Amino acid sequence: MLIIIKEDRLKFSSYEENELFSIVKPICDGFKTGIVQLNSAVVNTNLQVRIVLYKKGGINIDTCTQISRAVMPRIEVWADNRDVNLEVSSPGVGRTLKDAWEFQIFKDENINLLIDNNWIEGKISDADNSKMKLQTASGESEYMYEQIQKAKLD
Repeated sequence: MLIIIKEDRLKFSSYEENELFSIVKPICDGFKTGIVQLNSAVVNTNLQVRIVLYKKGGINIDTCTQISRAVMPRIEVWADNRDVNLEVSSPGVGRTLKDAWEFQIFKDENINLLIDNNWIEGKISDADNSKMKLQTASGESEYMYEQIQKAKLD
């Protein structure tokens, strides 16, 4: 599921149907990396693709390069006659989490949540398509994504 931020709340729309995602995901799975974000846009006649990846323990430039080389030929076939510009990167520190998929990928990572205009620090202990659990110093709490105003990696 993809969550679109609208009116400071997280909203859902379909993500799994994305053809490009179904082409890229098996390759990333082979490298034991998760896809955090996948964007594509046609600019003039060029297809621009941006893939943000995550791997437990971090992802380095060598892994990004290997995945780029493995993915590029498949994207070029899929893109037909368009030139392809591909960018593969890691999420970076302080990334704003945008969807349920990201909460699931970043399970066991420290985050800051904005709930009712208050920041809460903790660790994602569990997440699914509708809610997440946050482990804090005072215990575990469950939040529906609709309650979350903002979420950032710590």
